[in-house]
Amino acid sequence: MSLRRVVIASCVLVAVGTVFAQTPQTPGTTIDPISGTWTGDIGLTDANRFPVTFELKFDGTGISGSVKGPGTARLKTGTFDPKTDALRLELDVDDDGKPSPFIFEGIAVNGVATGRVSGNNQVGTFKLARAGKDASPSPEAAAADTTALLRKGFEEVSGWVTKSAALVPPDRYSYRPVQTVRTFGELVGHIADAYDFYCGRAAGKDVQWSDAAAKGKTDKATLAQKLKQSTDACTAVFDKGGDVGQLLANLGHTSLHYGNVITYLRMMGLVPPSGS
Repeated sequence: MSLRRVVIASCVLVAVGTVFAQTPQTPGTTIDPISGTWTGDIGLTDANRFPVTFELKFDGTGISGSVKGPGTARLKTGTFDPKTDALRLELDVDDDGKPSPFIFEGIAVNGVATGRVSGNNQVGTFKLARAGKDASPSPEAAAADTTALLRKGFEEVSGWVTKSAALVPPDRYSYRPVQTVRTFGELVGHIADAYDFYCGRAAGKDVQWSDAAAKGKTDKATLAQKLKQSTDACTAVFDKGGDVGQLLANLGHTSLHYGNVITYLRMMGLVPPSGS
């Protein structure tokens, strides 16, 4: 099985998004935070992961090296910004003899790298650790890093959803590619309903799933207000801190359905705000 198929099959539901988190360098740690062997996995959930290993060399600006995974892949280029901890790796993955681009984007802090892997309009997550890493963050610091990562990811993908909802004309909110799927308005409502569910639970509330927005009035004006309210409520939970598992589930669910939004926009002749 090629790496491309593994990512598409296993990572479509969860995405963390491109993130940039300012993290001070710990005194006494190595000047080169990237060079070395990085091992970890990509996948859908903690129980459904596939191993991957990177051998990386950082020259102060660019990253070179190699990658081993379920299929044949080549590391084309990579970058790391020590000021923001932003990590980006571009791969060519062999799929039946044809190179297919995949991008790893995230942060690398204290020998741990996490973030999003994307390709072919599909997204998933990666987790990597460097062999012989110099320092491990405290549980409190690790939790704060995770929440900040999720916050940035949600900010990005929810922004794309909001821009998409604004982009579609009111008379196209009833559009659906085929009769067996939601209308565009129902899809936006479903995302808003999910914000209420996952972020409510992340805040410690005993929230039950409701299709109030998706099965209520699905005109553009009504959904614009509902989506804003739900997005603002979610953002407040990210800011205050909440159950990481629920926040991750919310981010994954949003990323999954933004993939649907992309398809709807393309079929309506519109360009997605993410550009892909």
